Amino acid sequence: MTVATRPLAEEQSTRSRLVAAAAELVHAESYHAVGVKAICDRARVRRGSFYHFFDSKQALVLEAVEKIWEEFSTEVLEVCRDGTLDPRTRLEAMIDLIHLRHQRDRDRTGSVLGCCFGNLTAEATTLDEAIRQRLVRVFDDWAAALEGPLTDAQDLGHIDQGATPQAIALEMISELQGLILMAKARNDPAVIKSGGHNMIARLWGPGTRFDAPQSGIDPSSEEPA
Repeated sequence: MTVATRPLAEEQSTRSRLVAAAAELVHAESYHAVGVKAICDRARVRRGSFYHFFDSKQALVLEAVEKIWEEFSTEVLEVCRDGTLDPRTRLEAMIDLIHLRHQRDRDRTGSVLGCCFGNLTAEATTLDEAIRQRLVRVFDDWAAALEGPLTDAQDLGHIDQGATPQAIALEMISELQGLILMAKARNDPAVIKSGGHNMIARLWGPGTRFDAPQSGIDPSSEEPA
């Protein structure tokens, strides 16, 4: 590395550390609980250097959301775009990858941290319009990734054609957010996997549920209604 390129590389490293620190802290704690000092301490950056790169915490968090989205899109949603797999397999693989991410969080921290996008939606969207708009685009882009396998499933006659793939995708994401919230409350990532697979099973119509909870009641013993 030449003397001329070293400062640029150091600046890129500093900026990247700030973005990574913000992504980690906002996910593990909250948008409002995390201040500039905590982010700088985690990134091992002097506070004065923060404002060389970002005008505000909001600007940094928006870039952190972009980083988290890019990772999520690549690590989780890419399988939805794999046309070599049948539609149900693609959707179920997405559920398994989401479950794995939350399982890793709990293994690492002892807690299910929840969905960063969902957490920020609950906390910041009524107070910060720029973050709200970015999160809307996140959920729209997530839905767009699901539209491919859902369209294929409709074309193959596997799921009902009474709703558009976009509408079904947004409903799926809403249900997943609820499952992730419940997993966070129970500190149990398995809620995501069982609930997510059951959601897909319902789309495909009557059949065996995934990991269905046992009621302890034998249906054959019940009196007819």
